[in-house]
Amino acid sequence: MGVSLSKGGNVSLTKEAPGLTAVLVGLGWDARTTTGTDFDLDASALLLNAAGKVGSDQNFVFFNNLKSPDGSVEHTGDNLTGEGEGDDE
Repeated sequence: MGVSLSKGGNVSLTKEAPGLTAVLVGLGWDARTTTGTDFDLDASALLLNAAGKVGSDQNFVFFNNLKSPDGSVEHTGDNLTGEGEGDDE
């Protein structure tokens, strides 16, 4: 199942795919063709406990903390260029 979201968009994964067991998230963009500062997108994930809280800093996965303690979330790194086809980050 592929989902494309625009700024401010959202999707309920539990409604769209109730049997879902894994999610792959990718960000893709084209390099800037006009003048100005280059784009830099950063993906991150917050892992919440049963109380709906982030239990520790290690449960914030981003370019400087690439893997959650339990290994359930892995960040593949930071791409600053947007070059290439498909997902860049």
